[in-house]
Amino acid sequence: MSDVTSSKLRFPDDMFELRPGETPMYGFEPELHAGVEFFKSLISADEWKTRRLATAKWFYQSLVGEAMDPTGKGHFYAQDDKFAWYVFLGEAFNHHPPNYEPIFGCKVVPVLASIGHNIHLIDKIEGFEERSRRLWGDEKQQPNGTLFELLVALAYAREGHCVRFVPETPGRAKSHDLEVEIDGTLFAVECKRLEAGEFDESERQRMRELWHDPARLIVPSRRSVFLNIDFRVPLADVSDTYLLNKTTAFLNSAAEKQTWSDDVSSGSLSQLDLAPIKTALVKGYMLYPGAVYNKALFGEYVRNDNLIQLQRVKPAPNPHFIDDVEQVIAARWRSKSEISIDRKARDIKRVLVKAHKQLPEDKPSIIHVGIESLGGDETEKRRYYKIRNVIDKFDMQSKPVVFIYCNYFAPEAPAEEAWAIDETVHWHARVPGWTPLRSGNLIVPEEADFRDGMFWDGKPTPTFKFEDEADS
Repeated sequence: MSDVTSSKLRFPDDMFELRPGETPMYGFEPELHAGVEFFKSLISADEWKTRRLATAKWFYQSLVGEAMDPTGKGHFYAQDDKFAWYVFLGEAFNHHPPNYEPIFGCKVVPVLASIGHNIHLIDKIEGFEERSRRLWGDEKQQPNGTLFELLVALAYAREGHCVRFVPETPGRAKSHDLEVEIDGTLFAVECKRLEAGEFDESERQRMRELWHDPARLIVPSRRSVFLNIDFRVPLADVSDTYLLNKTTAFLNSAAEKQTWSDDVSSGSLSQLDLAPIKTALVKGYMLYPGAVYNKALFGEYVRNDNLIQLQRVKPAPNPHFIDDVEQVIAARWRSKSEISIDRKARDIKRVLVKAHKQLPEDKPSIIHVGIESLGGDETEKRRYYKIRNVIDKFDMQSKPVVFIYCNYFAPEAPAEEAWAIDETVHWHARVPGWTPLRSGNLIVPEEADFRDGMFWDGKPTPTFKFEDEADS
């Protein structure tokens, strides 16, 4: 972790509160507020202030280049306190919105808001608060698994079932996470959260390597350039000089756009017109990073966008906002090789193996798997069928697993909304005609409109918003 104490930035005393006359930039969401306040109540006010300030310093120093993510992944948060970053974003949304980062926030806010929406059920779940406290301690670096367990517990409590977290005993093998009583039968419940895989990250890292020298070759020209590319082969198989050669040829030509299609990729390098973004900036500062900024710059919003941007900008007094843009060098890339799609469409066999080990042989059991779906529609469709195939064939041996849920979460931060999330649920019933939960949704509430199909099938999904109690 870099030193976040020495900085040229000045952090005002009122940076964590709304100033006189200021209103929440994104509106006020009471469910989100309730979820954030619950987690803040689990530590002292002084500890939260200390961790919040450290989180804010890391974020802003990352924005201006004073702090560098040691992993090389460009994270805006310290790896050793990821959960503080989550709560920081949730609090910022309502109470100090200039600090809210929408690209990552769209993953966090729906979870915290869902917990807040069900806050009245927490006291009915044995061990809920104790499990939640881990997020400030042992689980602060990897909070997603525990948050998923909390969502599952609330789903059962919401339907009136008796739920308790199973305490872990030091020195003994891990057991299942929950026990749930349904219609007089006690079920063991195991929860697993599937994160983005190593292959996904290896491709992102490889693209950063491939684009590093070409982008810096463009800088002295003062030209704003946009690379738009679809790779036909795995990025690991792309030559180190492939993009450099394309960029050199483009810079040496008088053309405003150069296109190609070969065995490696199809794509283009073109002059990026900054007039639209400059016109937008005349009206006021713009949040960066953010979908509104990207839409003004590139002319469209792309869900699950893969962008690398190098910019020469004039920051606003708050460096989370941009005042003017002088040069932008950007790459939008997609990995469309069959090998890459197949590897990113990872099945869940290893997750089922882990879950199976933690389930008892003397209780009927239910497995919940949460999957962050950010791989693009082609990848997610492929992954869905691989997962179904694995579940159908998985040998549970002597353990009585009666139901398996898979929840696919697709968060996004579109230009027209502060955040959005689509949740697709599919299940595998080993006892035909019976389901433990009515809907199986963990984040999107039962009041929302549902449709048959998957979020990646291209069909529109009705938008659901909670009504503010003051307006209902």
